[in-house]
Amino acid sequence: QATCLRMYWQLYLNLMGSSNNTVELSGKAMGKKEFVFTPISHAVYIVVKTIASSLFGKYELGAHLTIEKGDQQFLTMKGGLMYARMFWFHRCLCVFAMARTNKTKKTKYMAQAKRMHKELTNSLKNKNPNVLHYVSLLNAEKAALKQKKYQEDDVKKLYNNAITMSARGGYVHDAALAQERFADYLLNIAGDFHEARYHIE
Repeated sequence: QATCLRMYWQLYLNLMGSSNNTVELSGKAMGKKEFVFTPISHAVYIVVKTIASSLFGKYELGAHLTIEKGDQQFLTMKGGLMYARMFWFHRCLCVFAMARTNKTKKTKYMAQAKRMHKELTNSLKNKNPNVLHYVSLLNAEKAALKQKKYQEDDVKKLYNNAITMSARGGYVHDAALAQERFADYLLNIAGDFHEARYHIE
């Protein structure tokens, strides 16, 4: 348990800029040599590393972290770790981001992302209010990849809804993440530099 807590501690230090690392879980809270994995600590490592990859924009790393057989029982939506849904949200976001940037493997990434998106949507349908803002942003990401030119306003509305929903729920870091993903969409798909700049700033 102490190792698991140190992983989160190191993630927070990385996010605060108190470490030279971003996605590497080594620094003041823990060094690489301290990693003696048990089945649960390895699952937590995958969760924390995926969250770091998503928040620092290292989407390829987040999309390709290997989930080992022993991790699966801890990462299930029902009965898994309390951070399991957060993990699947960030993993799905990384995969959607890769579908946006890697045109040759877009179909493969979309198939993976749709499965994860569906799991989170089902969790919401089963009356889990904690995933509402996750599903909201993933809806926007999915729409951004499938949009036709005339649907641009619909995609913008979905992103704005995701930002508002996250902020109102007190999830300020997720609201900032939604702003960043919206800016990426505006810059690289919609071609609207000025509005993209507004959302980045």
